Amino acid sequence: MHGSFLFGLGMQALIGTSQLLAAIVLQIAWRTDELTELANWTGNALKTQTPDPIAASLLRQIHDFSLHPQTFWSVYLIGHGLLNLSVVAALLTKKPWAHPVSMLVLAGFIAYQLDRYWLTHAPVLILLSVFDFVVILLVWNEHRQQRLAAKA
Repeated sequence: MHGSFLFGLGMQALIGTSQLLAAIVLQIAWRTDELTELANWTGNALKTQTPDPIAASLLRQIHDFSLHPQTFWSVYLIGHGLLNLSVVAALLTKKPWAHPVSMLVLAGFIAYQLDRYWLTHAPVLILLSVFDFVVILLVWNEHRQQRLAAKA
């Protein structure tokens, strides 16, 4: 299980780093009007859409994303990325408070992501929530193992 815990932390660090990079790319795209061009392209494509429901759904999601304010996603990605990396760092340095705080932070992510899911129906939020839940289970198991080892 310790190997799974370390793998989960590695994935959490990778996700956190990816989120920070995505926030930077999003800000660049937003400031250079790339998202406006994407909205125009997908809007035109939706007008002449084929009967393929999957392609139409994907185009609609891209179009809707490119029209909405990007501030939420940038702040969310930066905050989530930094918190993910902080959780990983605290757990790897074996701070005594790291396990309970990490589980609370990840539970907060899940609550927030599910709340946002009900508003946006973005499937990525469900995937992130499931992954965060698995990491909570791994952190809890690691914490339990460390406490048992300390008692022995």
